[in-house]
Amino acid sequence: MISADEADAYRRAVALNPQAAEPHYNLGVILGRQGRLDEAASSYERALVLRPDHAEAHNNLGIVRRAQGRYGEAETSFRNALAARPNHAKAHYNLGVTLQHQGRLEEAAASYRSAIAIKPDYAEAHYNLALQLPMDSASPDADTALALLSQQLGQLEQFQPMQRAMLLFALGKAQESRGEFDLAFLSLARANALHRAVRPFDIVEAERLTASIAGSFDGALFERLRNGGAASDRPIFIVGMPRSGTTLIEQILSAHPEVHGAGEIPTLESLVIRQGERRGAAYPSWARNLTPGERHDLGQAYLDALPAAPGGETRIVDKTLLNFRHLGLIHLCLPNAIIIHCRRDPRDACFSCFATRFGDGQDYAYELTELGRYWRAYDELMAHWRAALPPGRMLEVPYEAVIQDVEAWSRRLVAHCGLEWDDACLRFYESQRDVRTASFAQVRQPIYASSVGRWRRFEHHLGPLVEALGEPWKTETPSGALEGDTE
Repeated sequence: MISADEADAYRRAVALNPQAAEPHYNLGVILGRQGRLDEAASSYERALVLRPDHAEAHNNLGIVRRAQGRYGEAETSFRNALAARPNHAKAHYNLGVTLQHQGRLEEAAASYRSAIAIKPDYAEAHYNLALQLPMDSASPDADTALALLSQQLGQLEQFQPMQRAMLLFALGKAQESRGEFDLAFLSLARANALHRAVRPFDIVEAERLTASIAGSFDGALFERLRNGGAASDRPIFIVGMPRSGTTLIEQILSAHPEVHGAGEIPTLESLVIRQGERRGAAYPSWARNLTPGERHDLGQAYLDALPAAPGGETRIVDKTLLNFRHLGLIHLCLPNAIIIHCRRDPRDACFSCFATRFGDGQDYAYELTELGRYWRAYDELMAHWRAALPPGRMLEVPYEAVIQDVEAWSRRLVAHCGLEWDDACLRFYESQRDVRTASFAQVRQPIYASSVGRWRRFEHHLGPLVEALGEPWKTETPSGALEGDTE
């Protein structure tokens, strides 16, 4: 971890030699690692004034601008880095990521190929390229990508464990696309085991936390505190397990001219942590004792921290999936906010998690029994919200039913948000908004049903998952779901 003292040391170096590019660049690196993005960008820009051909400064400035959501500026920075150093593999890769987020998938693939041509063992580039290519045997591009990937898999031990996992996730995706399901599962199992060895997860603590949240936010609490909070209806919260259709629902809503899809916003979790620090108690124990003023202030603090909508949209989607833990707090502090819960057959949702390498978080997803237990804990908490929150407070959206009738569900979503219908919501795949989740390629396409029942291809490998799930798909359909919500 970088300390403030180290940042001060680099500032002293800048003060001693203000006309040299390198001290400004080094300070930018330190500030970037501290998350002080505006200051980091200023340091990189100063370095580039002094040395316009500083490829690393261009590349790092691009990373900062992408983190800020300024994709046009990020793209320019990466292209400037490549103009200064055409064989800069990281700049090719970073340009690919930026293009990928914007839905420019063919250009992104070309950038990943360039990175691999320069650095054949670039695991991240292999992984991202495999994610967005149709890796079936009918694709010549996929054949080439698989051949390059296979060369690296032949010397897998030279990679760090997390890089090995990336390569094996990519291989598993290619094998599944080619119908080699047993081989694909073996590759995915190896990838997950590598990840789990590096990133352990405490499933018992996760189960304890969800149970304690349900115990704290009960119907009696909501009745006692039924008035108060910040009155804005600007936020739209979408929650659910990963790979349950949350990005699709955000894409549908963000196609509406009054809605901005902001992706995952970490604000609420940060507010929960800070409130716990002030009270000297862990969440959710302090929630039952919130005063009316605290509830209003928490809600207003969330609203004040929301990013500005670039097109002037009046509503904003927060798709932070872990907010499923905070629906009670949302109800108390933002009583007019919209809540949407995305549901999917847990066998499909969980296997899709197991087949996905997540960037951060979701550490429960890398072992089948833990994954099933986590889903059960999540499902039990959602059942609690279903019973404890006022009727109609939360709209439940079953993925399979959306696939069957996208227009009916799109209209229902828009109405739940209190908006007038707009036909643009049916052309969600034309949206140019940036998408950072693992569904970046899927939501650029019209609705398709090929992922429904995906788990069946791997059924004889999924015994630990199915046993941990406890066959929850045989429970009754929650009220409010349209027909088609069960298999």
